[in-house]
Amino acid sequence: MKKNIFIVGGTSGVGKELATHYVSEGHNVCVTGRKDPGLAGATYAELAITDDSATLSGDIDRVLGKFEQIHTLIYAAGFLQRGHIDQLSDHSLRTMTNVGLLAPMMLIQRLKQYAPTPLKVMLITSSSQYTPREHEPAYSATKSGLGMLGASLARDPEIGKVLVAAPSGIRTPFWEDTGEDTQTMLDPKWVAQQIVDLSSGAFKYKYAKLLRDPVRTEIVECLDSDLCRI
Repeated sequence: MKKNIFIVGGTSGVGKELATHYVSEGHNVCVTGRKDPGLAGATYAELAITDDSATLSGDIDRVLGKFEQIHTLIYAAGFLQRGHIDQLSDHSLRTMTNVGLLAPMMLIQRLKQYAPTPLKVMLITSSSQYTPREHEPAYSATKSGLGMLGASLARDPEIGKVLVAAPSGIRTPFWEDTGEDTQTMLDPKWVAQQIVDLSSGAFKYKYAKLLRDPVRTEIVECLDSDLCRI
């Protein structure tokens, strides 16, 4: 069945790899972000999630009005600013909250009502979801919150499948100008393929860690399925 797949944060990294995969399978794919990735076969809609919560509702409604009847939401957006909590600006705190929590909640709130079938939700978090880090208090909070959002949504009988995937560092433009050593990080194509594999089959909820050293996938929790391994 051809599906309408909406990918937030799909203009680079894992989001773009997932978009490329689903386009190749013949699905209708819309990717959002700050710039057009020029992905053949996909629709692009600009969506810049900033610290401005007041305009976020209108921006989301504008984008969703261009791509309707969505079967699957893939949320791959992220924003990281490091520092002790007193070193983080109000702008950084608001942006991390909007990108990490408010935007996905508002999207799901709207999409659930109008999805042609029970909405399938795929949330890409981070190892910061379960590993507290001194210089990532707000980022870790949003990622753990996003993971809990997925776990809670899975208890809603009117929501379809929910996948929460937590990769442990991926070689993407996300790390540009941060000084981070990306040589040991996960390959985005590998991560995307793991997410595709994890999302297949019959289940209600699945939470998995995508780890390195060694590279592997570990399914932490799986509900309403006998297939908890890939």
